[in-house]
Amino acid sequence: MQRVAFLIPEPVPAGSGFNDGNYLRFANELTARGCEVSLCTTDTLALSRSRVSADGWRVSGELSEFENSGEPTRFLLNEFATIWVFSLGKRASFLDKFQMLYALGSNIRFINSLDTIMHLKSKYFITSLPEMIRHPETHAATNPSTLLAIVNESDQSWVAKPPAGSLGRDVFLLQPGDTNNSAILEHLCGPDQDQYTLLQEHIGAIRHGEKRVLLAGGKVIGQYKRTAVNDHRTNLLQGANSEACELTEDERNCCNEIGAFLTTMGANYVGLDMVYPWIIEFNVMNPGGLVTIEQLTGENLAPQIISQLDFT
Repeated sequence: MQRVAFLIPEPVPAGSGFNDGNYLRFANELTARGCEVSLCTTDTLALSRSRVSADGWRVSGELSEFENSGEPTRFLLNEFATIWVFSLGKRASFLDKFQMLYALGSNIRFINSLDTIMHLKSKYFITSLPEMIRHPETHAATNPSTLLAIVNESDQSWVAKPPAGSLGRDVFLLQPGDTNNSAILEHLCGPDQDQYTLLQEHIGAIRHGEKRVLLAGGKVIGQYKRTAVNDHRTNLLQGANSEACELTEDERNCCNEIGAFLTTMGANYVGLDMVYPWIIEFNVMNPGGLVTIEQLTGENLAPQIISQLDFT
């Protein structure tokens, strides 16, 4: 029996139950296939005598959302065959947790490798392969004046955001000459100008919608379209609409080509945001979409994804 550990956020409030439909579906599918699955919280990682442990719960039957998690027990992560990282926990201790996971060695399989998580969680990597990945013009700096000059000296709109942000938080649309630009960039860069801010060309076609594509084992598994409603952001948590959609042949070929390349890096389950031919960003931590696609189409893609990820 293969032992699989999921690294997840702490249930909030503590003990309230599990509330992430993505990892619950994967846990249930793996359990049904005979794997032993444990849900461990990333922020409880600890190292002792060359062994890494974490608090968690063993999945003993089908889990449902908000099911009471009960009291956790301690698990040695060195004893698992596979680890799937769904959360890096609190940002302040990110590097410590990452280095402890590296200390587990190469005998443990990570669904998305630690190198992949390090490089693809931010928005920088996408700029390194212009021949393969067509991406919006991108700049990054900690000096708001540097970024402000780029915006105001241009004739186009820009999106300013944190390089490793998520859920549409602190994502701003800037127009050249807008008097709010300076205050927004100062906010993002921080009072000590020690926080990098990403400036990305705004793709006008995104007003017609952005497609979130799920890739597993390098292949397209499913997709849906998100369209902004309240403002420029296409994140569902920020009020965007979602709808079922198909990929054109060109879109599918593009995604499969990128997916095949990402598997060579160790990225086996990825969310890709696309306004074809533009690739906006990747998500390798816990790509949203599994629950949304099921709500839109009635299809649970977890079995297909698990099959593609080869848990034999």
